[in-house]
Amino acid sequence: MDTQRPPRAYSYVRFSTPEQAKGHSLQRQTDAAQAWAAANKVVLDDELTFQDRGVSGLHGANMETGALGVFLERVKDGTIPRGSWLLVENLDRISRQVARKAVRAIEDIVEAGVTVVDMSDGGREYSAETLDRDPMLFMMMVVRFIRANEESATKGVRVAKAHAARRQKFAGPEKITKPYTLRLPAWIRWSAETCCYELIEKRAELLRWMFEMAADGTGVHSIAAHLNDTKEPTWGAGGWKARYWHRSYIRKLLTNKAAIGIFVPHTVRKVEGKRTKQRTPQEPIAHRFPAAVDRELFERVNARLGTTEPRGKNANAPVRSIFAGIMKCQHCGGTVTRVNKGEHVYLVCAAAHAKAGTCRYESVPYAEAVSTFRLRLLGVLEDAPTGNNTADLDARIEQLKGMVDAGEEYVNELLDLRISDKSRAAGQRLRDAEQELDGHREELRALLERRETFRSTNVLKRLEAVEKALIAEPLDTEAANKALRGAVRKMVMRPQEGRLDILWHHAEEPQETQFITSRFDFEAQDMEDLTEED
Repeated sequence: MDTQRPPRAYSYVRFSTPEQAKGHSLQRQTDAAQAWAAANKVVLDDELTFQDRGVSGLHGANMETGALGVFLERVKDGTIPRGSWLLVENLDRISRQVARKAVRAIEDIVEAGVTVVDMSDGGREYSAETLDRDPMLFMMMVVRFIRANEESATKGVRVAKAHAARRQKFAGPEKITKPYTLRLPAWIRWSAETCCYELIEKRAELLRWMFEMAADGTGVHSIAAHLNDTKEPTWGAGGWKARYWHRSYIRKLLTNKAAIGIFVPHTVRKVEGKRTKQRTPQEPIAHRFPAAVDRELFERVNARLGTTEPRGKNANAPVRSIFAGIMKCQHCGGTVTRVNKGEHVYLVCAAAHAKAGTCRYESVPYAEAVSTFRLRLLGVLEDAPTGNNTADLDARIEQLKGMVDAGEEYVNELLDLRISDKSRAAGQRLRDAEQELDGHREELRALLERRETFRSTNVLKRLEAVEKALIAEPLDTEAANKALRGAVRKMVMRPQEGRLDILWHHAEEPQETQFITSRFDFEAQDMEDLTEED
């Protein structure tokens, strides 16, 4: 059955910096798309929206790894039919790369059968047909891309020069009157009275204690556990304040050269074709930050930790749990992490594992959780919510399934009765029951077909991706985790009930499923020897 939707308009929104989200950029671009669709009597799809917030078009990240690339994939796989429109506020929303690459981006879109509409230019349309027919239109497009790229490049050079000048002044001998940055280590603050950086003495004292403990051989996990046991407030404020001390943060503190008064500024640039940024350290500045610990202690601790790796050394570490990043604790709502205790691997609330004192310790064998989840997978996906606008249909379908089951039993009973009762009334009752059953079956079939047309194609593809990844042999943990992240908002672990609540991206209510096959005693002993893996 072909359920492909008819051609319609799709809005693509992009802006370069997160700060623009606080302004009118998003609303302005959204309003323009709605106005064009209304004026041209075209349906603006409100289910598939494509937004790259805080993504620059200068290096093509929006096409390589962003929403624009996803749009093109949906066109190629048939989710978005040929003949549709892509609405953009301006051509430079698609690309600010050099003209050659920007033209290639447009070419990929129009070759897929989509017309690009530039709403800032009176709704000018760029399609394979118009670009082939009108050479001047093509030339105008190239010129606009050249101008957009030059503007971005010029702005980038200007910003880089300004930052370099600030760094040079900050590294000089003269007294400064304003801070180079207010994003400071947690034990340092800027004093407006003295126009210099100074220690927050209580925190500096605690930092020295951490270094001394580490120098004596205490591990970062034990240091974090002690701070949590003694209810030491975490450092930070507002949304940046952690609920408890993490060992990764302790390691970060112990390896930060700011502890000995050395400030290492960094330049940041976009990586070609990726969302990630590359941070490049610049010449260290040793006379602006006050030292909290002496150099000999710092070097002794770092020699013990063996921290020669660059910052973010675990960023590319392999994913070790299919539930990484999505499994949550039922008690505190925090992350559930995979921990390794010798031959046994468990899923444990990260707060409980860190001895934060905010959650109870409950562990689930990781291997059992994975095997049971995979065993129940097909049933889980069969019963998964189906996306937008199907709640009433789902309720009626479930009602009809019950009515069909009951009707079949009733017809079978009447058939048995008909063997002994040859009366006309018995025959009529059987015919009426069969007719009613056929009506319920027909309505159920029609509603199932109708629900398919209402299902979000994206939802179906995400669920298919989950099934494909989790039935694969051998199981690819990283691929399975990626598929689950694409379909699931979060999973809530309920060990004592042997249950898992799945909150899909496309549903408001959780779906319950079996999580473990048997109950067991939850460990509550001292777990300092556990090693957290992800």
